[in-house]
Parts: sequence; C-alpha cells; structure tokens
Amino acid sequence: MMTEAIRERRFNPLIAGVLSVLFPGLGQLYKGQLIRAILWFCFVGAGYFLLVVPGVILHVLCVLGAAFGSAGSDRIRLRR
Repeated sequence: MMTEAIRERRFNPLIAGVLSVLFPGLGQLYKGQLIRAILWFCFVGAGYFLLVVPGVILHVLCVLGAAFGSAGSDRIRLRR
C-alpha cells in the first residue's frame, strides 16, 4: 500500500528577493519554480527590450513574487 505525504517547500524570502533583483527569475528558481523562473526571465527581458519603464515594473513584480509568494509543495510517496 502506498500513501502520499505532502511536504511544503521552505525558502528564505530575503534570499529569493535578492536573487530576483540580481537576475529576474532566479528567486523563483531558488524556490523550485522552474516554469515561473523562465517566464519571469523572458517577460522582464522583453519589458526592458521594449522600453525601460515596463521592464522596471515587471522586475519589481518579479522580486515581490519571489519574496512573498509561496514555494508550493512536494508530493512524496511512502510505502507502508
């Protein structure tokens, strides 16, 4: 019989925020959110490419999402 345990990922919000300041999406990657990290990197990069102001706004949203967003959870299967 297999049971599932759900383990919430833990992260330091300060580290996640600082990483996203240095490189957009890196805070999300630190939290284990690969798809969000790639999307933030692409959107912030496109924002900076098009105009500086949208890039700055998206970068700030990326940092806030990394610092204050949840990291999700992992599902672990346990044998009994």
